[in-house]
Amino acid sequence: MMMQADDVRRFLEGQEIYVFEPDTRTLVAVVNYEKGGRCAFRFSTGEADVGVYGFDGDAYWTRYEKFRNGETHSFNLKSLGPGIAQAYFVDGTKAFLQAQTTDLTVIVDV
Repeated sequence: MMMQADDVRRFLEGQEIYVFEPDTRTLVAVVNYEKGGRCAFRFSTGEADVGVYGFDGDAYWTRYEKFRNGETHSFNLKSLGPGIAQAYFVDGTKAFLQAQTTDLTVIVDV
């Protein structure tokens, strides 16, 4: 079941989120979603990017300076367990697996 607006906001806002490839569960980056709408993306490779984010109904959107060509993308989140969610582009395509921890053993729904 997709997360509702309040749950999406609580999951992201003011949080440090670990981002994984959904199939391999390889850590890709860490994202800090600061209160006030700014975000910072630190890739596992050492590269970094900054951007903005916001909320639109049950979805959230991000726009980084360089990542994803600086374009705005919107996502829905499906809860997979405590502090873990699978992100989907609003067209239904699977995006990154996101977690408030690096421990993915608590995933209950894939």
